[in-house]
Amino acid sequence: MEKTVENPKISRKPGISLSERAVNIDDEVFKLALGLPKDVIPLTAGEPDFPTADFVNLAARRAMDSNFTHYTASNGILPLREAISKKLREDNNLSYDPDEIVVSPGSSPSIFLLLFALADRDDEILIPDPAWFHYPILTGLAGARAVRVPQRKDEGFRLAPEDIEKMVTKRTKVMIVNSPSNPTGHVLSREELEGIAGVAERNNLTIISDEIYEKILYGNNRHISMASLSGMRERTVTVNGLSKGYAMMGWRIGFAASNRELAEKMRSLLGYTVVCPGSVAQHAAIEALTNQRSKEYVRKMVETWTRRRSLVLKYVNEFHDVMSIEPPEGAFYGWIDVSRSGMTGKEVSSGVLREYKVGVMPGHLFGESGRNHIRISYATSDEIVEEGMKRLGRFLRENKKQP
Repeated sequence: MEKTVENPKISRKPGISLSERAVNIDDEVFKLALGLPKDVIPLTAGEPDFPTADFVNLAARRAMDSNFTHYTASNGILPLREAISKKLREDNNLSYDPDEIVVSPGSSPSIFLLLFALADRDDEILIPDPAWFHYPILTGLAGARAVRVPQRKDEGFRLAPEDIEKMVTKRTKVMIVNSPSNPTGHVLSREELEGIAGVAERNNLTIISDEIYEKILYGNNRHISMASLSGMRERTVTVNGLSKGYAMMGWRIGFAASNRELAEKMRSLLGYTVVCPGSVAQHAAIEALTNQRSKEYVRKMVETWTRRRSLVLKYVNEFHDVMSIEPPEGAFYGWIDVSRSGMTGKEVSSGVLREYKVGVMPGHLFGESGRNHIRISYATSDEIVEEGMKRLGRFLRENKKQP
């Protein structure tokens, strides 16, 4: 009889014991992003340091004063879905009826439930490498299998259609794209989007297009929604939210736009899991999306992040002997290559935290291609960015390994 080999990480003590899939989830991410000691300079969390706009907060207070504090429809209240429909039409050249839009408590639950709805057990999900670390975890939790597609770093992290095509098998159902990208800051060009669309059409794939950073762009870069391309509305789910572009992180409002069949199933899945988005938060979201002052608020945030981006590039250039970077085209991250220091991203992340009290994210969390990278977030104050980059540079130079 064949012996069962037990996972040594799993507790077999009497009482509560973790499942194997729970044990295999990497806890390091959230310790670094949200659990750093107070004396550490935090360049980890992708959270705008701006407060939510006053007029948005006032809308929430009005909702509370009106006793709008009960359950709502699982897919969100109609006025919010109407506001999202208008936003998609005006900002993204996309036409979706409110019944084709599902509101969720943040974009992450949207992506998880979409993977659950679109892929069966052991189906394959194509995910760029590097990419936001939630994608492969959510894929596994949904019972599917993550397949990583390399991005061409020497071409500005381009996603080449021939590279995608090589990864497609008969089990491939979905590809996730994220533009602007976390962690690289790359913005997919129309040419890249058309190449990805061609692969999707030839192989009957569904695209989940995560556009959460769409409003954070630098220079002449422009955001194009995948679903706006000819023939792609039918095979694309557009996912977005208000956390990044509207500084509404804790309000937890995201949304997905697709077709009625999928939207109806998403509504049911939300009802069985998180029940519904927060009622007060939905009224705040309507105000953010419809108040004309939001445009100026977003403009000021991007102006500030542009300045901080310049600070990051300045210090990477000053310490060019130990690090390098492809200037981000969008989002608010620096994807820094530390290979010139002779250290891996994990060594740098651990060392600079221990010796210089600076928190950065090790690149391997975003995919195997990130082994020699770290990700820093400059969605924080100018002073923190400047001091953090100075300390990072000094640490790399002092600990540089000889080839």
